[in-house]
Amino acid sequence: MALSDDPGLQAALAESRQQARDATASLRQLAAHLGAERDKFRAQSARRMQEIQADARRGQLGPEQERLQRRVDAGETTWRDIASGADDDPSAEVARVHLSTHLTALREQLEDDEAFREADAAARAQQERATPEH
Repeated sequence: MALSDDPGLQAALAESRQQARDATASLRQLAAHLGAERDKFRAQSARRMQEIQADARRGQLGPEQERLQRRVDAGETTWRDIASGADDDPSAEVARVHLSTHLTALREQLEDDEAFREADAAARAQQERATPEH
């Protein structure tokens, strides 16, 4: 009897192929879910950014933010240039200092947050497991 005629091997091969199909279907479903979540996040982020920009235009975020938003609206600068330091206007410098201060405070808060540290450790462990070693 040839190995290819062995019912046990044929059953194992069929089971292996089914498992591969199931895994592929599961990965496709996960990819679709992640894509939908990404799109949802992008839409929410865009809405939030529009709200912040509208608040800045109305002066609700202070005169420096209003000036920055007016400059962005007029095409004199971009938020990327403001954040990167390419924009050397005093209002951009104030925004960078403000952002840096808030990011530092956020980092400190997260370092003290046990739930965040646990979630971060779990995410890093998952990433290590998913990353092939070279």
